[in-house]
Amino acid sequence: MKYRLLATDLDGTLLTDQREIDIETIEAIQEYRRRGGRVVICSGRSPLSTRWIANTIGLKGEPIIAYNGAILLDENGEVSEQSVFQHESLLSFWELCEREGIYAHFYKGDTLLVPKVNKWNETWIENNIPSLKRSGGEFKNCQSFREKCQVHVIEHFYQYLKENQPEITKIAVFDDSNALEDFSKRIGEQIEDMEISSSFNFINLEISPSGVTKASALLKLSEQLGIPISHTAAIGDNYNDALMLSAAGLGIAMGNAPDKVKLLADQVTGNNNDAGVARAIRRYLLD
Repeated sequence: MKYRLLATDLDGTLLTDQREIDIETIEAIQEYRRRGGRVVICSGRSPLSTRWIANTIGLKGEPIIAYNGAILLDENGEVSEQSVFQHESLLSFWELCEREGIYAHFYKGDTLLVPKVNKWNETWIENNIPSLKRSGGEFKNCQSFREKCQVHVIEHFYQYLKENQPEITKIAVFDDSNALEDFSKRIGEQIEDMEISSSFNFINLEISPSGVTKASALLKLSEQLGIPISHTAAIGDNYNDALMLSAAGLGIAMGNAPDKVKLLADQVTGNNNDAGVARAIRRYLLD
């Protein structure tokens, strides 16, 4: 087997638009594992979210890359490595958000810190832990994971950041006025120690500590597992996957990926609603 490790994104890749995983895809993943391959979830989602999904589709016991590389979970689901933002960078970032009237929320472990309740966070727990009903998820287990997630509304956010110095591993930014492309440029110009990626057409921004990407995490994990990066495959659909697709020995873009991401990949598969991951595994990895 040439590619002994597969790193897969979740949203827009493994997950359909209905936040389910096709049975065909689950079967292809398990066939790959039976032949000796290892499968690692590599997502911007939280540790609990990635663990819940991994457990549901039979990947319990595999390491996980969460929060776009800021957190690595070991085979037991415990945090083995964590990267956090510099305190001064967080304060400067929040001041910039205030000046620009931009909403952001902050991830501290499996807790979401928000300045107010709004449409971007009010259903976060349910979205973070999808039911996966059609993918084999059991209601009782789903509820158990959801109970471990928390959303904390912080009234005086700047004061909270300054006094408590929380260990923040990821920031998400949202806006309805098409301002995020310009806002991302100002972050890069005014604030150090931040990695910025975006979804389609700058619908939102995902921000990580400096040097933290899915690619850097995959390189670290492949070394820990003793698998050369040239013998790894990665599959994803969005800009925060681009570096990972370039770094892996085989980079596979989803059919629903932007053209710029497809150009960085070695191969392109079907879309996330048509078992694209299963197609890729069967075509490129089962040898």
